[in-house]
Amino acid sequence: MKFETISVEKHDRVLLVSWNRPSKLNAFNGLFFKEWVDLLEAVNKDTSIGAIVCTGKGKAFSSGADINDFAAASKGNNEVKEFWERYQPIAFEAKRMVASKPIIGAINGLALGAGLTCTFWFDFNIASTEAKFSMRFSKLGLTPELDSSWLLPKIIGLQNAKKMMLTGDMYTAKEALGLGLIVEIYEPDKLVESAIKIASKVAENPNDTLKIIKKMTFQDMTTNNIEEIATRSIDNFAHARKSIEHKEALLALRDKRKPQFHNQKHMDALKNYKK
Repeated sequence: MKFETISVEKHDRVLLVSWNRPSKLNAFNGLFFKEWVDLLEAVNKDTSIGAIVCTGKGKAFSSGADINDFAAASKGNNEVKEFWERYQPIAFEAKRMVASKPIIGAINGLALGAGLTCTFWFDFNIASTEAKFSMRFSKLGLTPELDSSWLLPKIIGLQNAKKMMLTGDMYTAKEALGLGLIVEIYEPDKLVESAIKIASKVAENPNDTLKIIKKMTFQDMTTNNIEEIATRSIDNFAHARKSIEHKEALLALRDKRKPQFHNQKHMDALKNYKK
């Protein structure tokens, strides 16, 4: 996978994705949205990748939308206009992010506007001690995007979310941790290494199991029907108990070894195992 606005590195079953426009503080241009969509589609088809770590090159995670690039699209640059019109609306849409492999955000610096709201769709986020966060839309006469007015209250609570959105204030990593916006803080030189270690733990687990957990969590978030939630929980658990992955996990416990979920030859042979 080769991109212009994104760089990728494979670390066993983890793909390290770095947004790569450091001179622009990793602002999102039209090409980025296209490449992000292409990246997620490729990763979802690649069974050798179990999780993604997302960070930014340079001193910023992302400063949000590239206003100059957007202006170029508005002035008639047809290629740029197509990228914005076709890919920006779908780059971080709910169904795409819910269906993606697990994503851990490693927020290394400034995360502003859309550069912050996109992380609400990640599965969880850690940050550098130097990271800073702002929902600065109100200061620009704009309203929050990427479904963030729905997601943020679920992450940090209604009043904290309203304060963050209405003031547009800047928050430190320590403040973000206190709110629950991130789950851990690391020194800058340990951030990506730590994120890869965490992601590796996620990626050890069966791809299908992770996919179902992500899907059912989102489904449960979007309904108040407790009977629907209970039925889904029972059905998913019953399905999982019959899975080849669960069989392998039980055998690994019995044999006091690590499960070989990602050894395809081993898993294929297990389908005919009767004991």
